[in-house]
Amino acid sequence: MTGMTDMHCHVLPGVDDGARDIDEALDMLQIMYDEGIRSVIMTPHYHGGHMEPDVETIRLRFKELKEAAQGYDTLAAMDLYIGCEIYYYPSVVEWLDEGRVLTMAGSRYVLLEFGYSSDVRKIAEGVSRVAASGYYPIIAHIERYSKLVGDMNAVYDLTDRGAYIQINTEALSAGWRIRSFARKLLKNELVHFVGTDAHNMRGRIPRMMRESEYIRRRCGEEYCRELFIENPSKITASGLEGI
Repeated sequence: MTGMTDMHCHVLPGVDDGARDIDEALDMLQIMYDEGIRSVIMTPHYHGGHMEPDVETIRLRFKELKEAAQGYDTLAAMDLYIGCEIYYYPSVVEWLDEGRVLTMAGSRYVLLEFGYSSDVRKIAEGVSRVAASGYYPIIAHIERYSKLVGDMNAVYDLTDRGAYIQINTEALSAGWRIRSFARKLLKNELVHFVGTDAHNMRGRIPRMMRESEYIRRRCGEEYCRELFIENPSKITASGLEGI
């Protein structure tokens, strides 16, 4: 499938544990293009006390990367955006309101990460807090939270609270427990977004074509297009209304 969006990746160079420099970032973008990706939301980590790239630095690195991409026919045709993958703290809403962290492509969508062993109740409280403040919380790589894996009732509760669900492409080839959970989420159409969560050219490479084809075969063309094209386009278009 061509025209897909990767809405969760760490391509922006020199701001977190993703691409080390512009050359690696350009290599990652080229792989994305070859995989059929035409739109990218770069989501550097923001984790209070650990990785705290300031907005000005993110925008500067983004400007430099966009300018470098213009030197390549393929990359120049890609639509590039910035956001953040924000590690949840109760102060996240304050950070968002102050512009200390970025929403997704300037929309009201927010990509939230939680601790991998977080209590389900704490994740639910975080989602409710962010949603009640007028944002659209997207739970990043839901398959990584050990206490959520296999708990479909908890996932339904999170969506009832206003959460959107994102899985990583690697979830579909992970160990049996995670793979089974991801497939069950897809079967029940509880996934809203799929991202590569790519970090580099050494092991976490941005792959999406094989996974999109698997989802198309198992879940149908319409749902596949929603996940990889239509839903992400609602973020980049304006994000004023939820999916």
